[in-house]
Amino acid sequence: MNIPVIIVHKGNSFYLSPVLEQIRLFNPENAIYLISDISKQKYPFVNYCNIEDYMDRANEFEKRYVHLSSNPYFYELICFQRWFIILDFVIQHRIEHFLCMDSDVLLYCRIDDTLNKHIGCDFTICDKTGPGCSLFNVDSLKKFCDYISDLYSEKTKSRLFDFYQSFIDKKSLGGFCDMIAFTWYQNDTESLKIIDISIPENGACFDACLTASSGFEFASGLKKIYWKDNLPYGKLLSDGSLVRFYCLHFQGRTKYSIYKYALDKNKVHRTDVAYTLKWMFSKAILIARLQGIKKAIKNPQILANFIKKKFFNK
Repeated sequence: MNIPVIIVHKGNSFYLSPVLEQIRLFNPENAIYLISDISKQKYPFVNYCNIEDYMDRANEFEKRYVHLSSNPYFYELICFQRWFIILDFVIQHRIEHFLCMDSDVLLYCRIDDTLNKHIGCDFTICDKTGPGCSLFNVDSLKKFCDYISDLYSEKTKSRLFDFYQSFIDKKSLGGFCDMIAFTWYQNDTESLKIIDISIPENGACFDACLTASSGFEFASGLKKIYWKDNLPYGKLLSDGSLVRFYCLHFQGRTKYSIYKYALDKNKVHRTDVAYTLKWMFSKAILIARLQGIKKAIKNPQILANFIKKKFFNK
């Protein structure tokens, strides 16, 4: 079967273009659904879906939601709501199996070839906290959404407050997010059939996060990537073998370097100066960087953490 890809994303971020184009590059026959508030259809190969048409369950969840994070309210809220949005979408469109992707994941594979064998599982994960590239079915997603809603009930909310208090006590950024909920769901639910596709199998795997070693060679805060035939590989620390990555996940500020890893329309990995400069000084990236600077100035703690990671690797 052709597994459809579903992405929920508000706005037209600079990294959205290479992500969508690369999905299509490797999956010419699969439907790509972008559930968004973008009014202009910029990508002719994408099925645009107005996010407002699938907000019923998401709006009900918002009534329960309590913000317990140093991240902005609406940032964390939409991360939770996307699961309810996707659930409404697949129910309305009668889609049984589908790949939920974060909008900052670059694919380097045909998903039918790599994921059809996992159709019978509840869902796939990339490491326990990583739902950034997850195969779901409608029943398993409904159970996960029910679990999230129950977490915010009066009976269990104290668990969330206790979790967030640990961040406050340590004076660290972060808090309760959908990735934590995803982890708790796995711990709290019996008889789930889960496949961790970030574990190398037959010399290949999906990347959970570029900024986490996960047993691979690490350099300057990122997995070290080796390119073979225009495809990315990582070197295992255990035996030095190369493992092909079916995807790379660009969380946080690594999004600004996504152009270094995206392939061109001919599936070629380019490093030439003209290509690099075109990306580095594109209007979209410059605007995004300016917005990031403004955000850091308004929040000194974000700026301090960025300096630690950038210059002291802490």
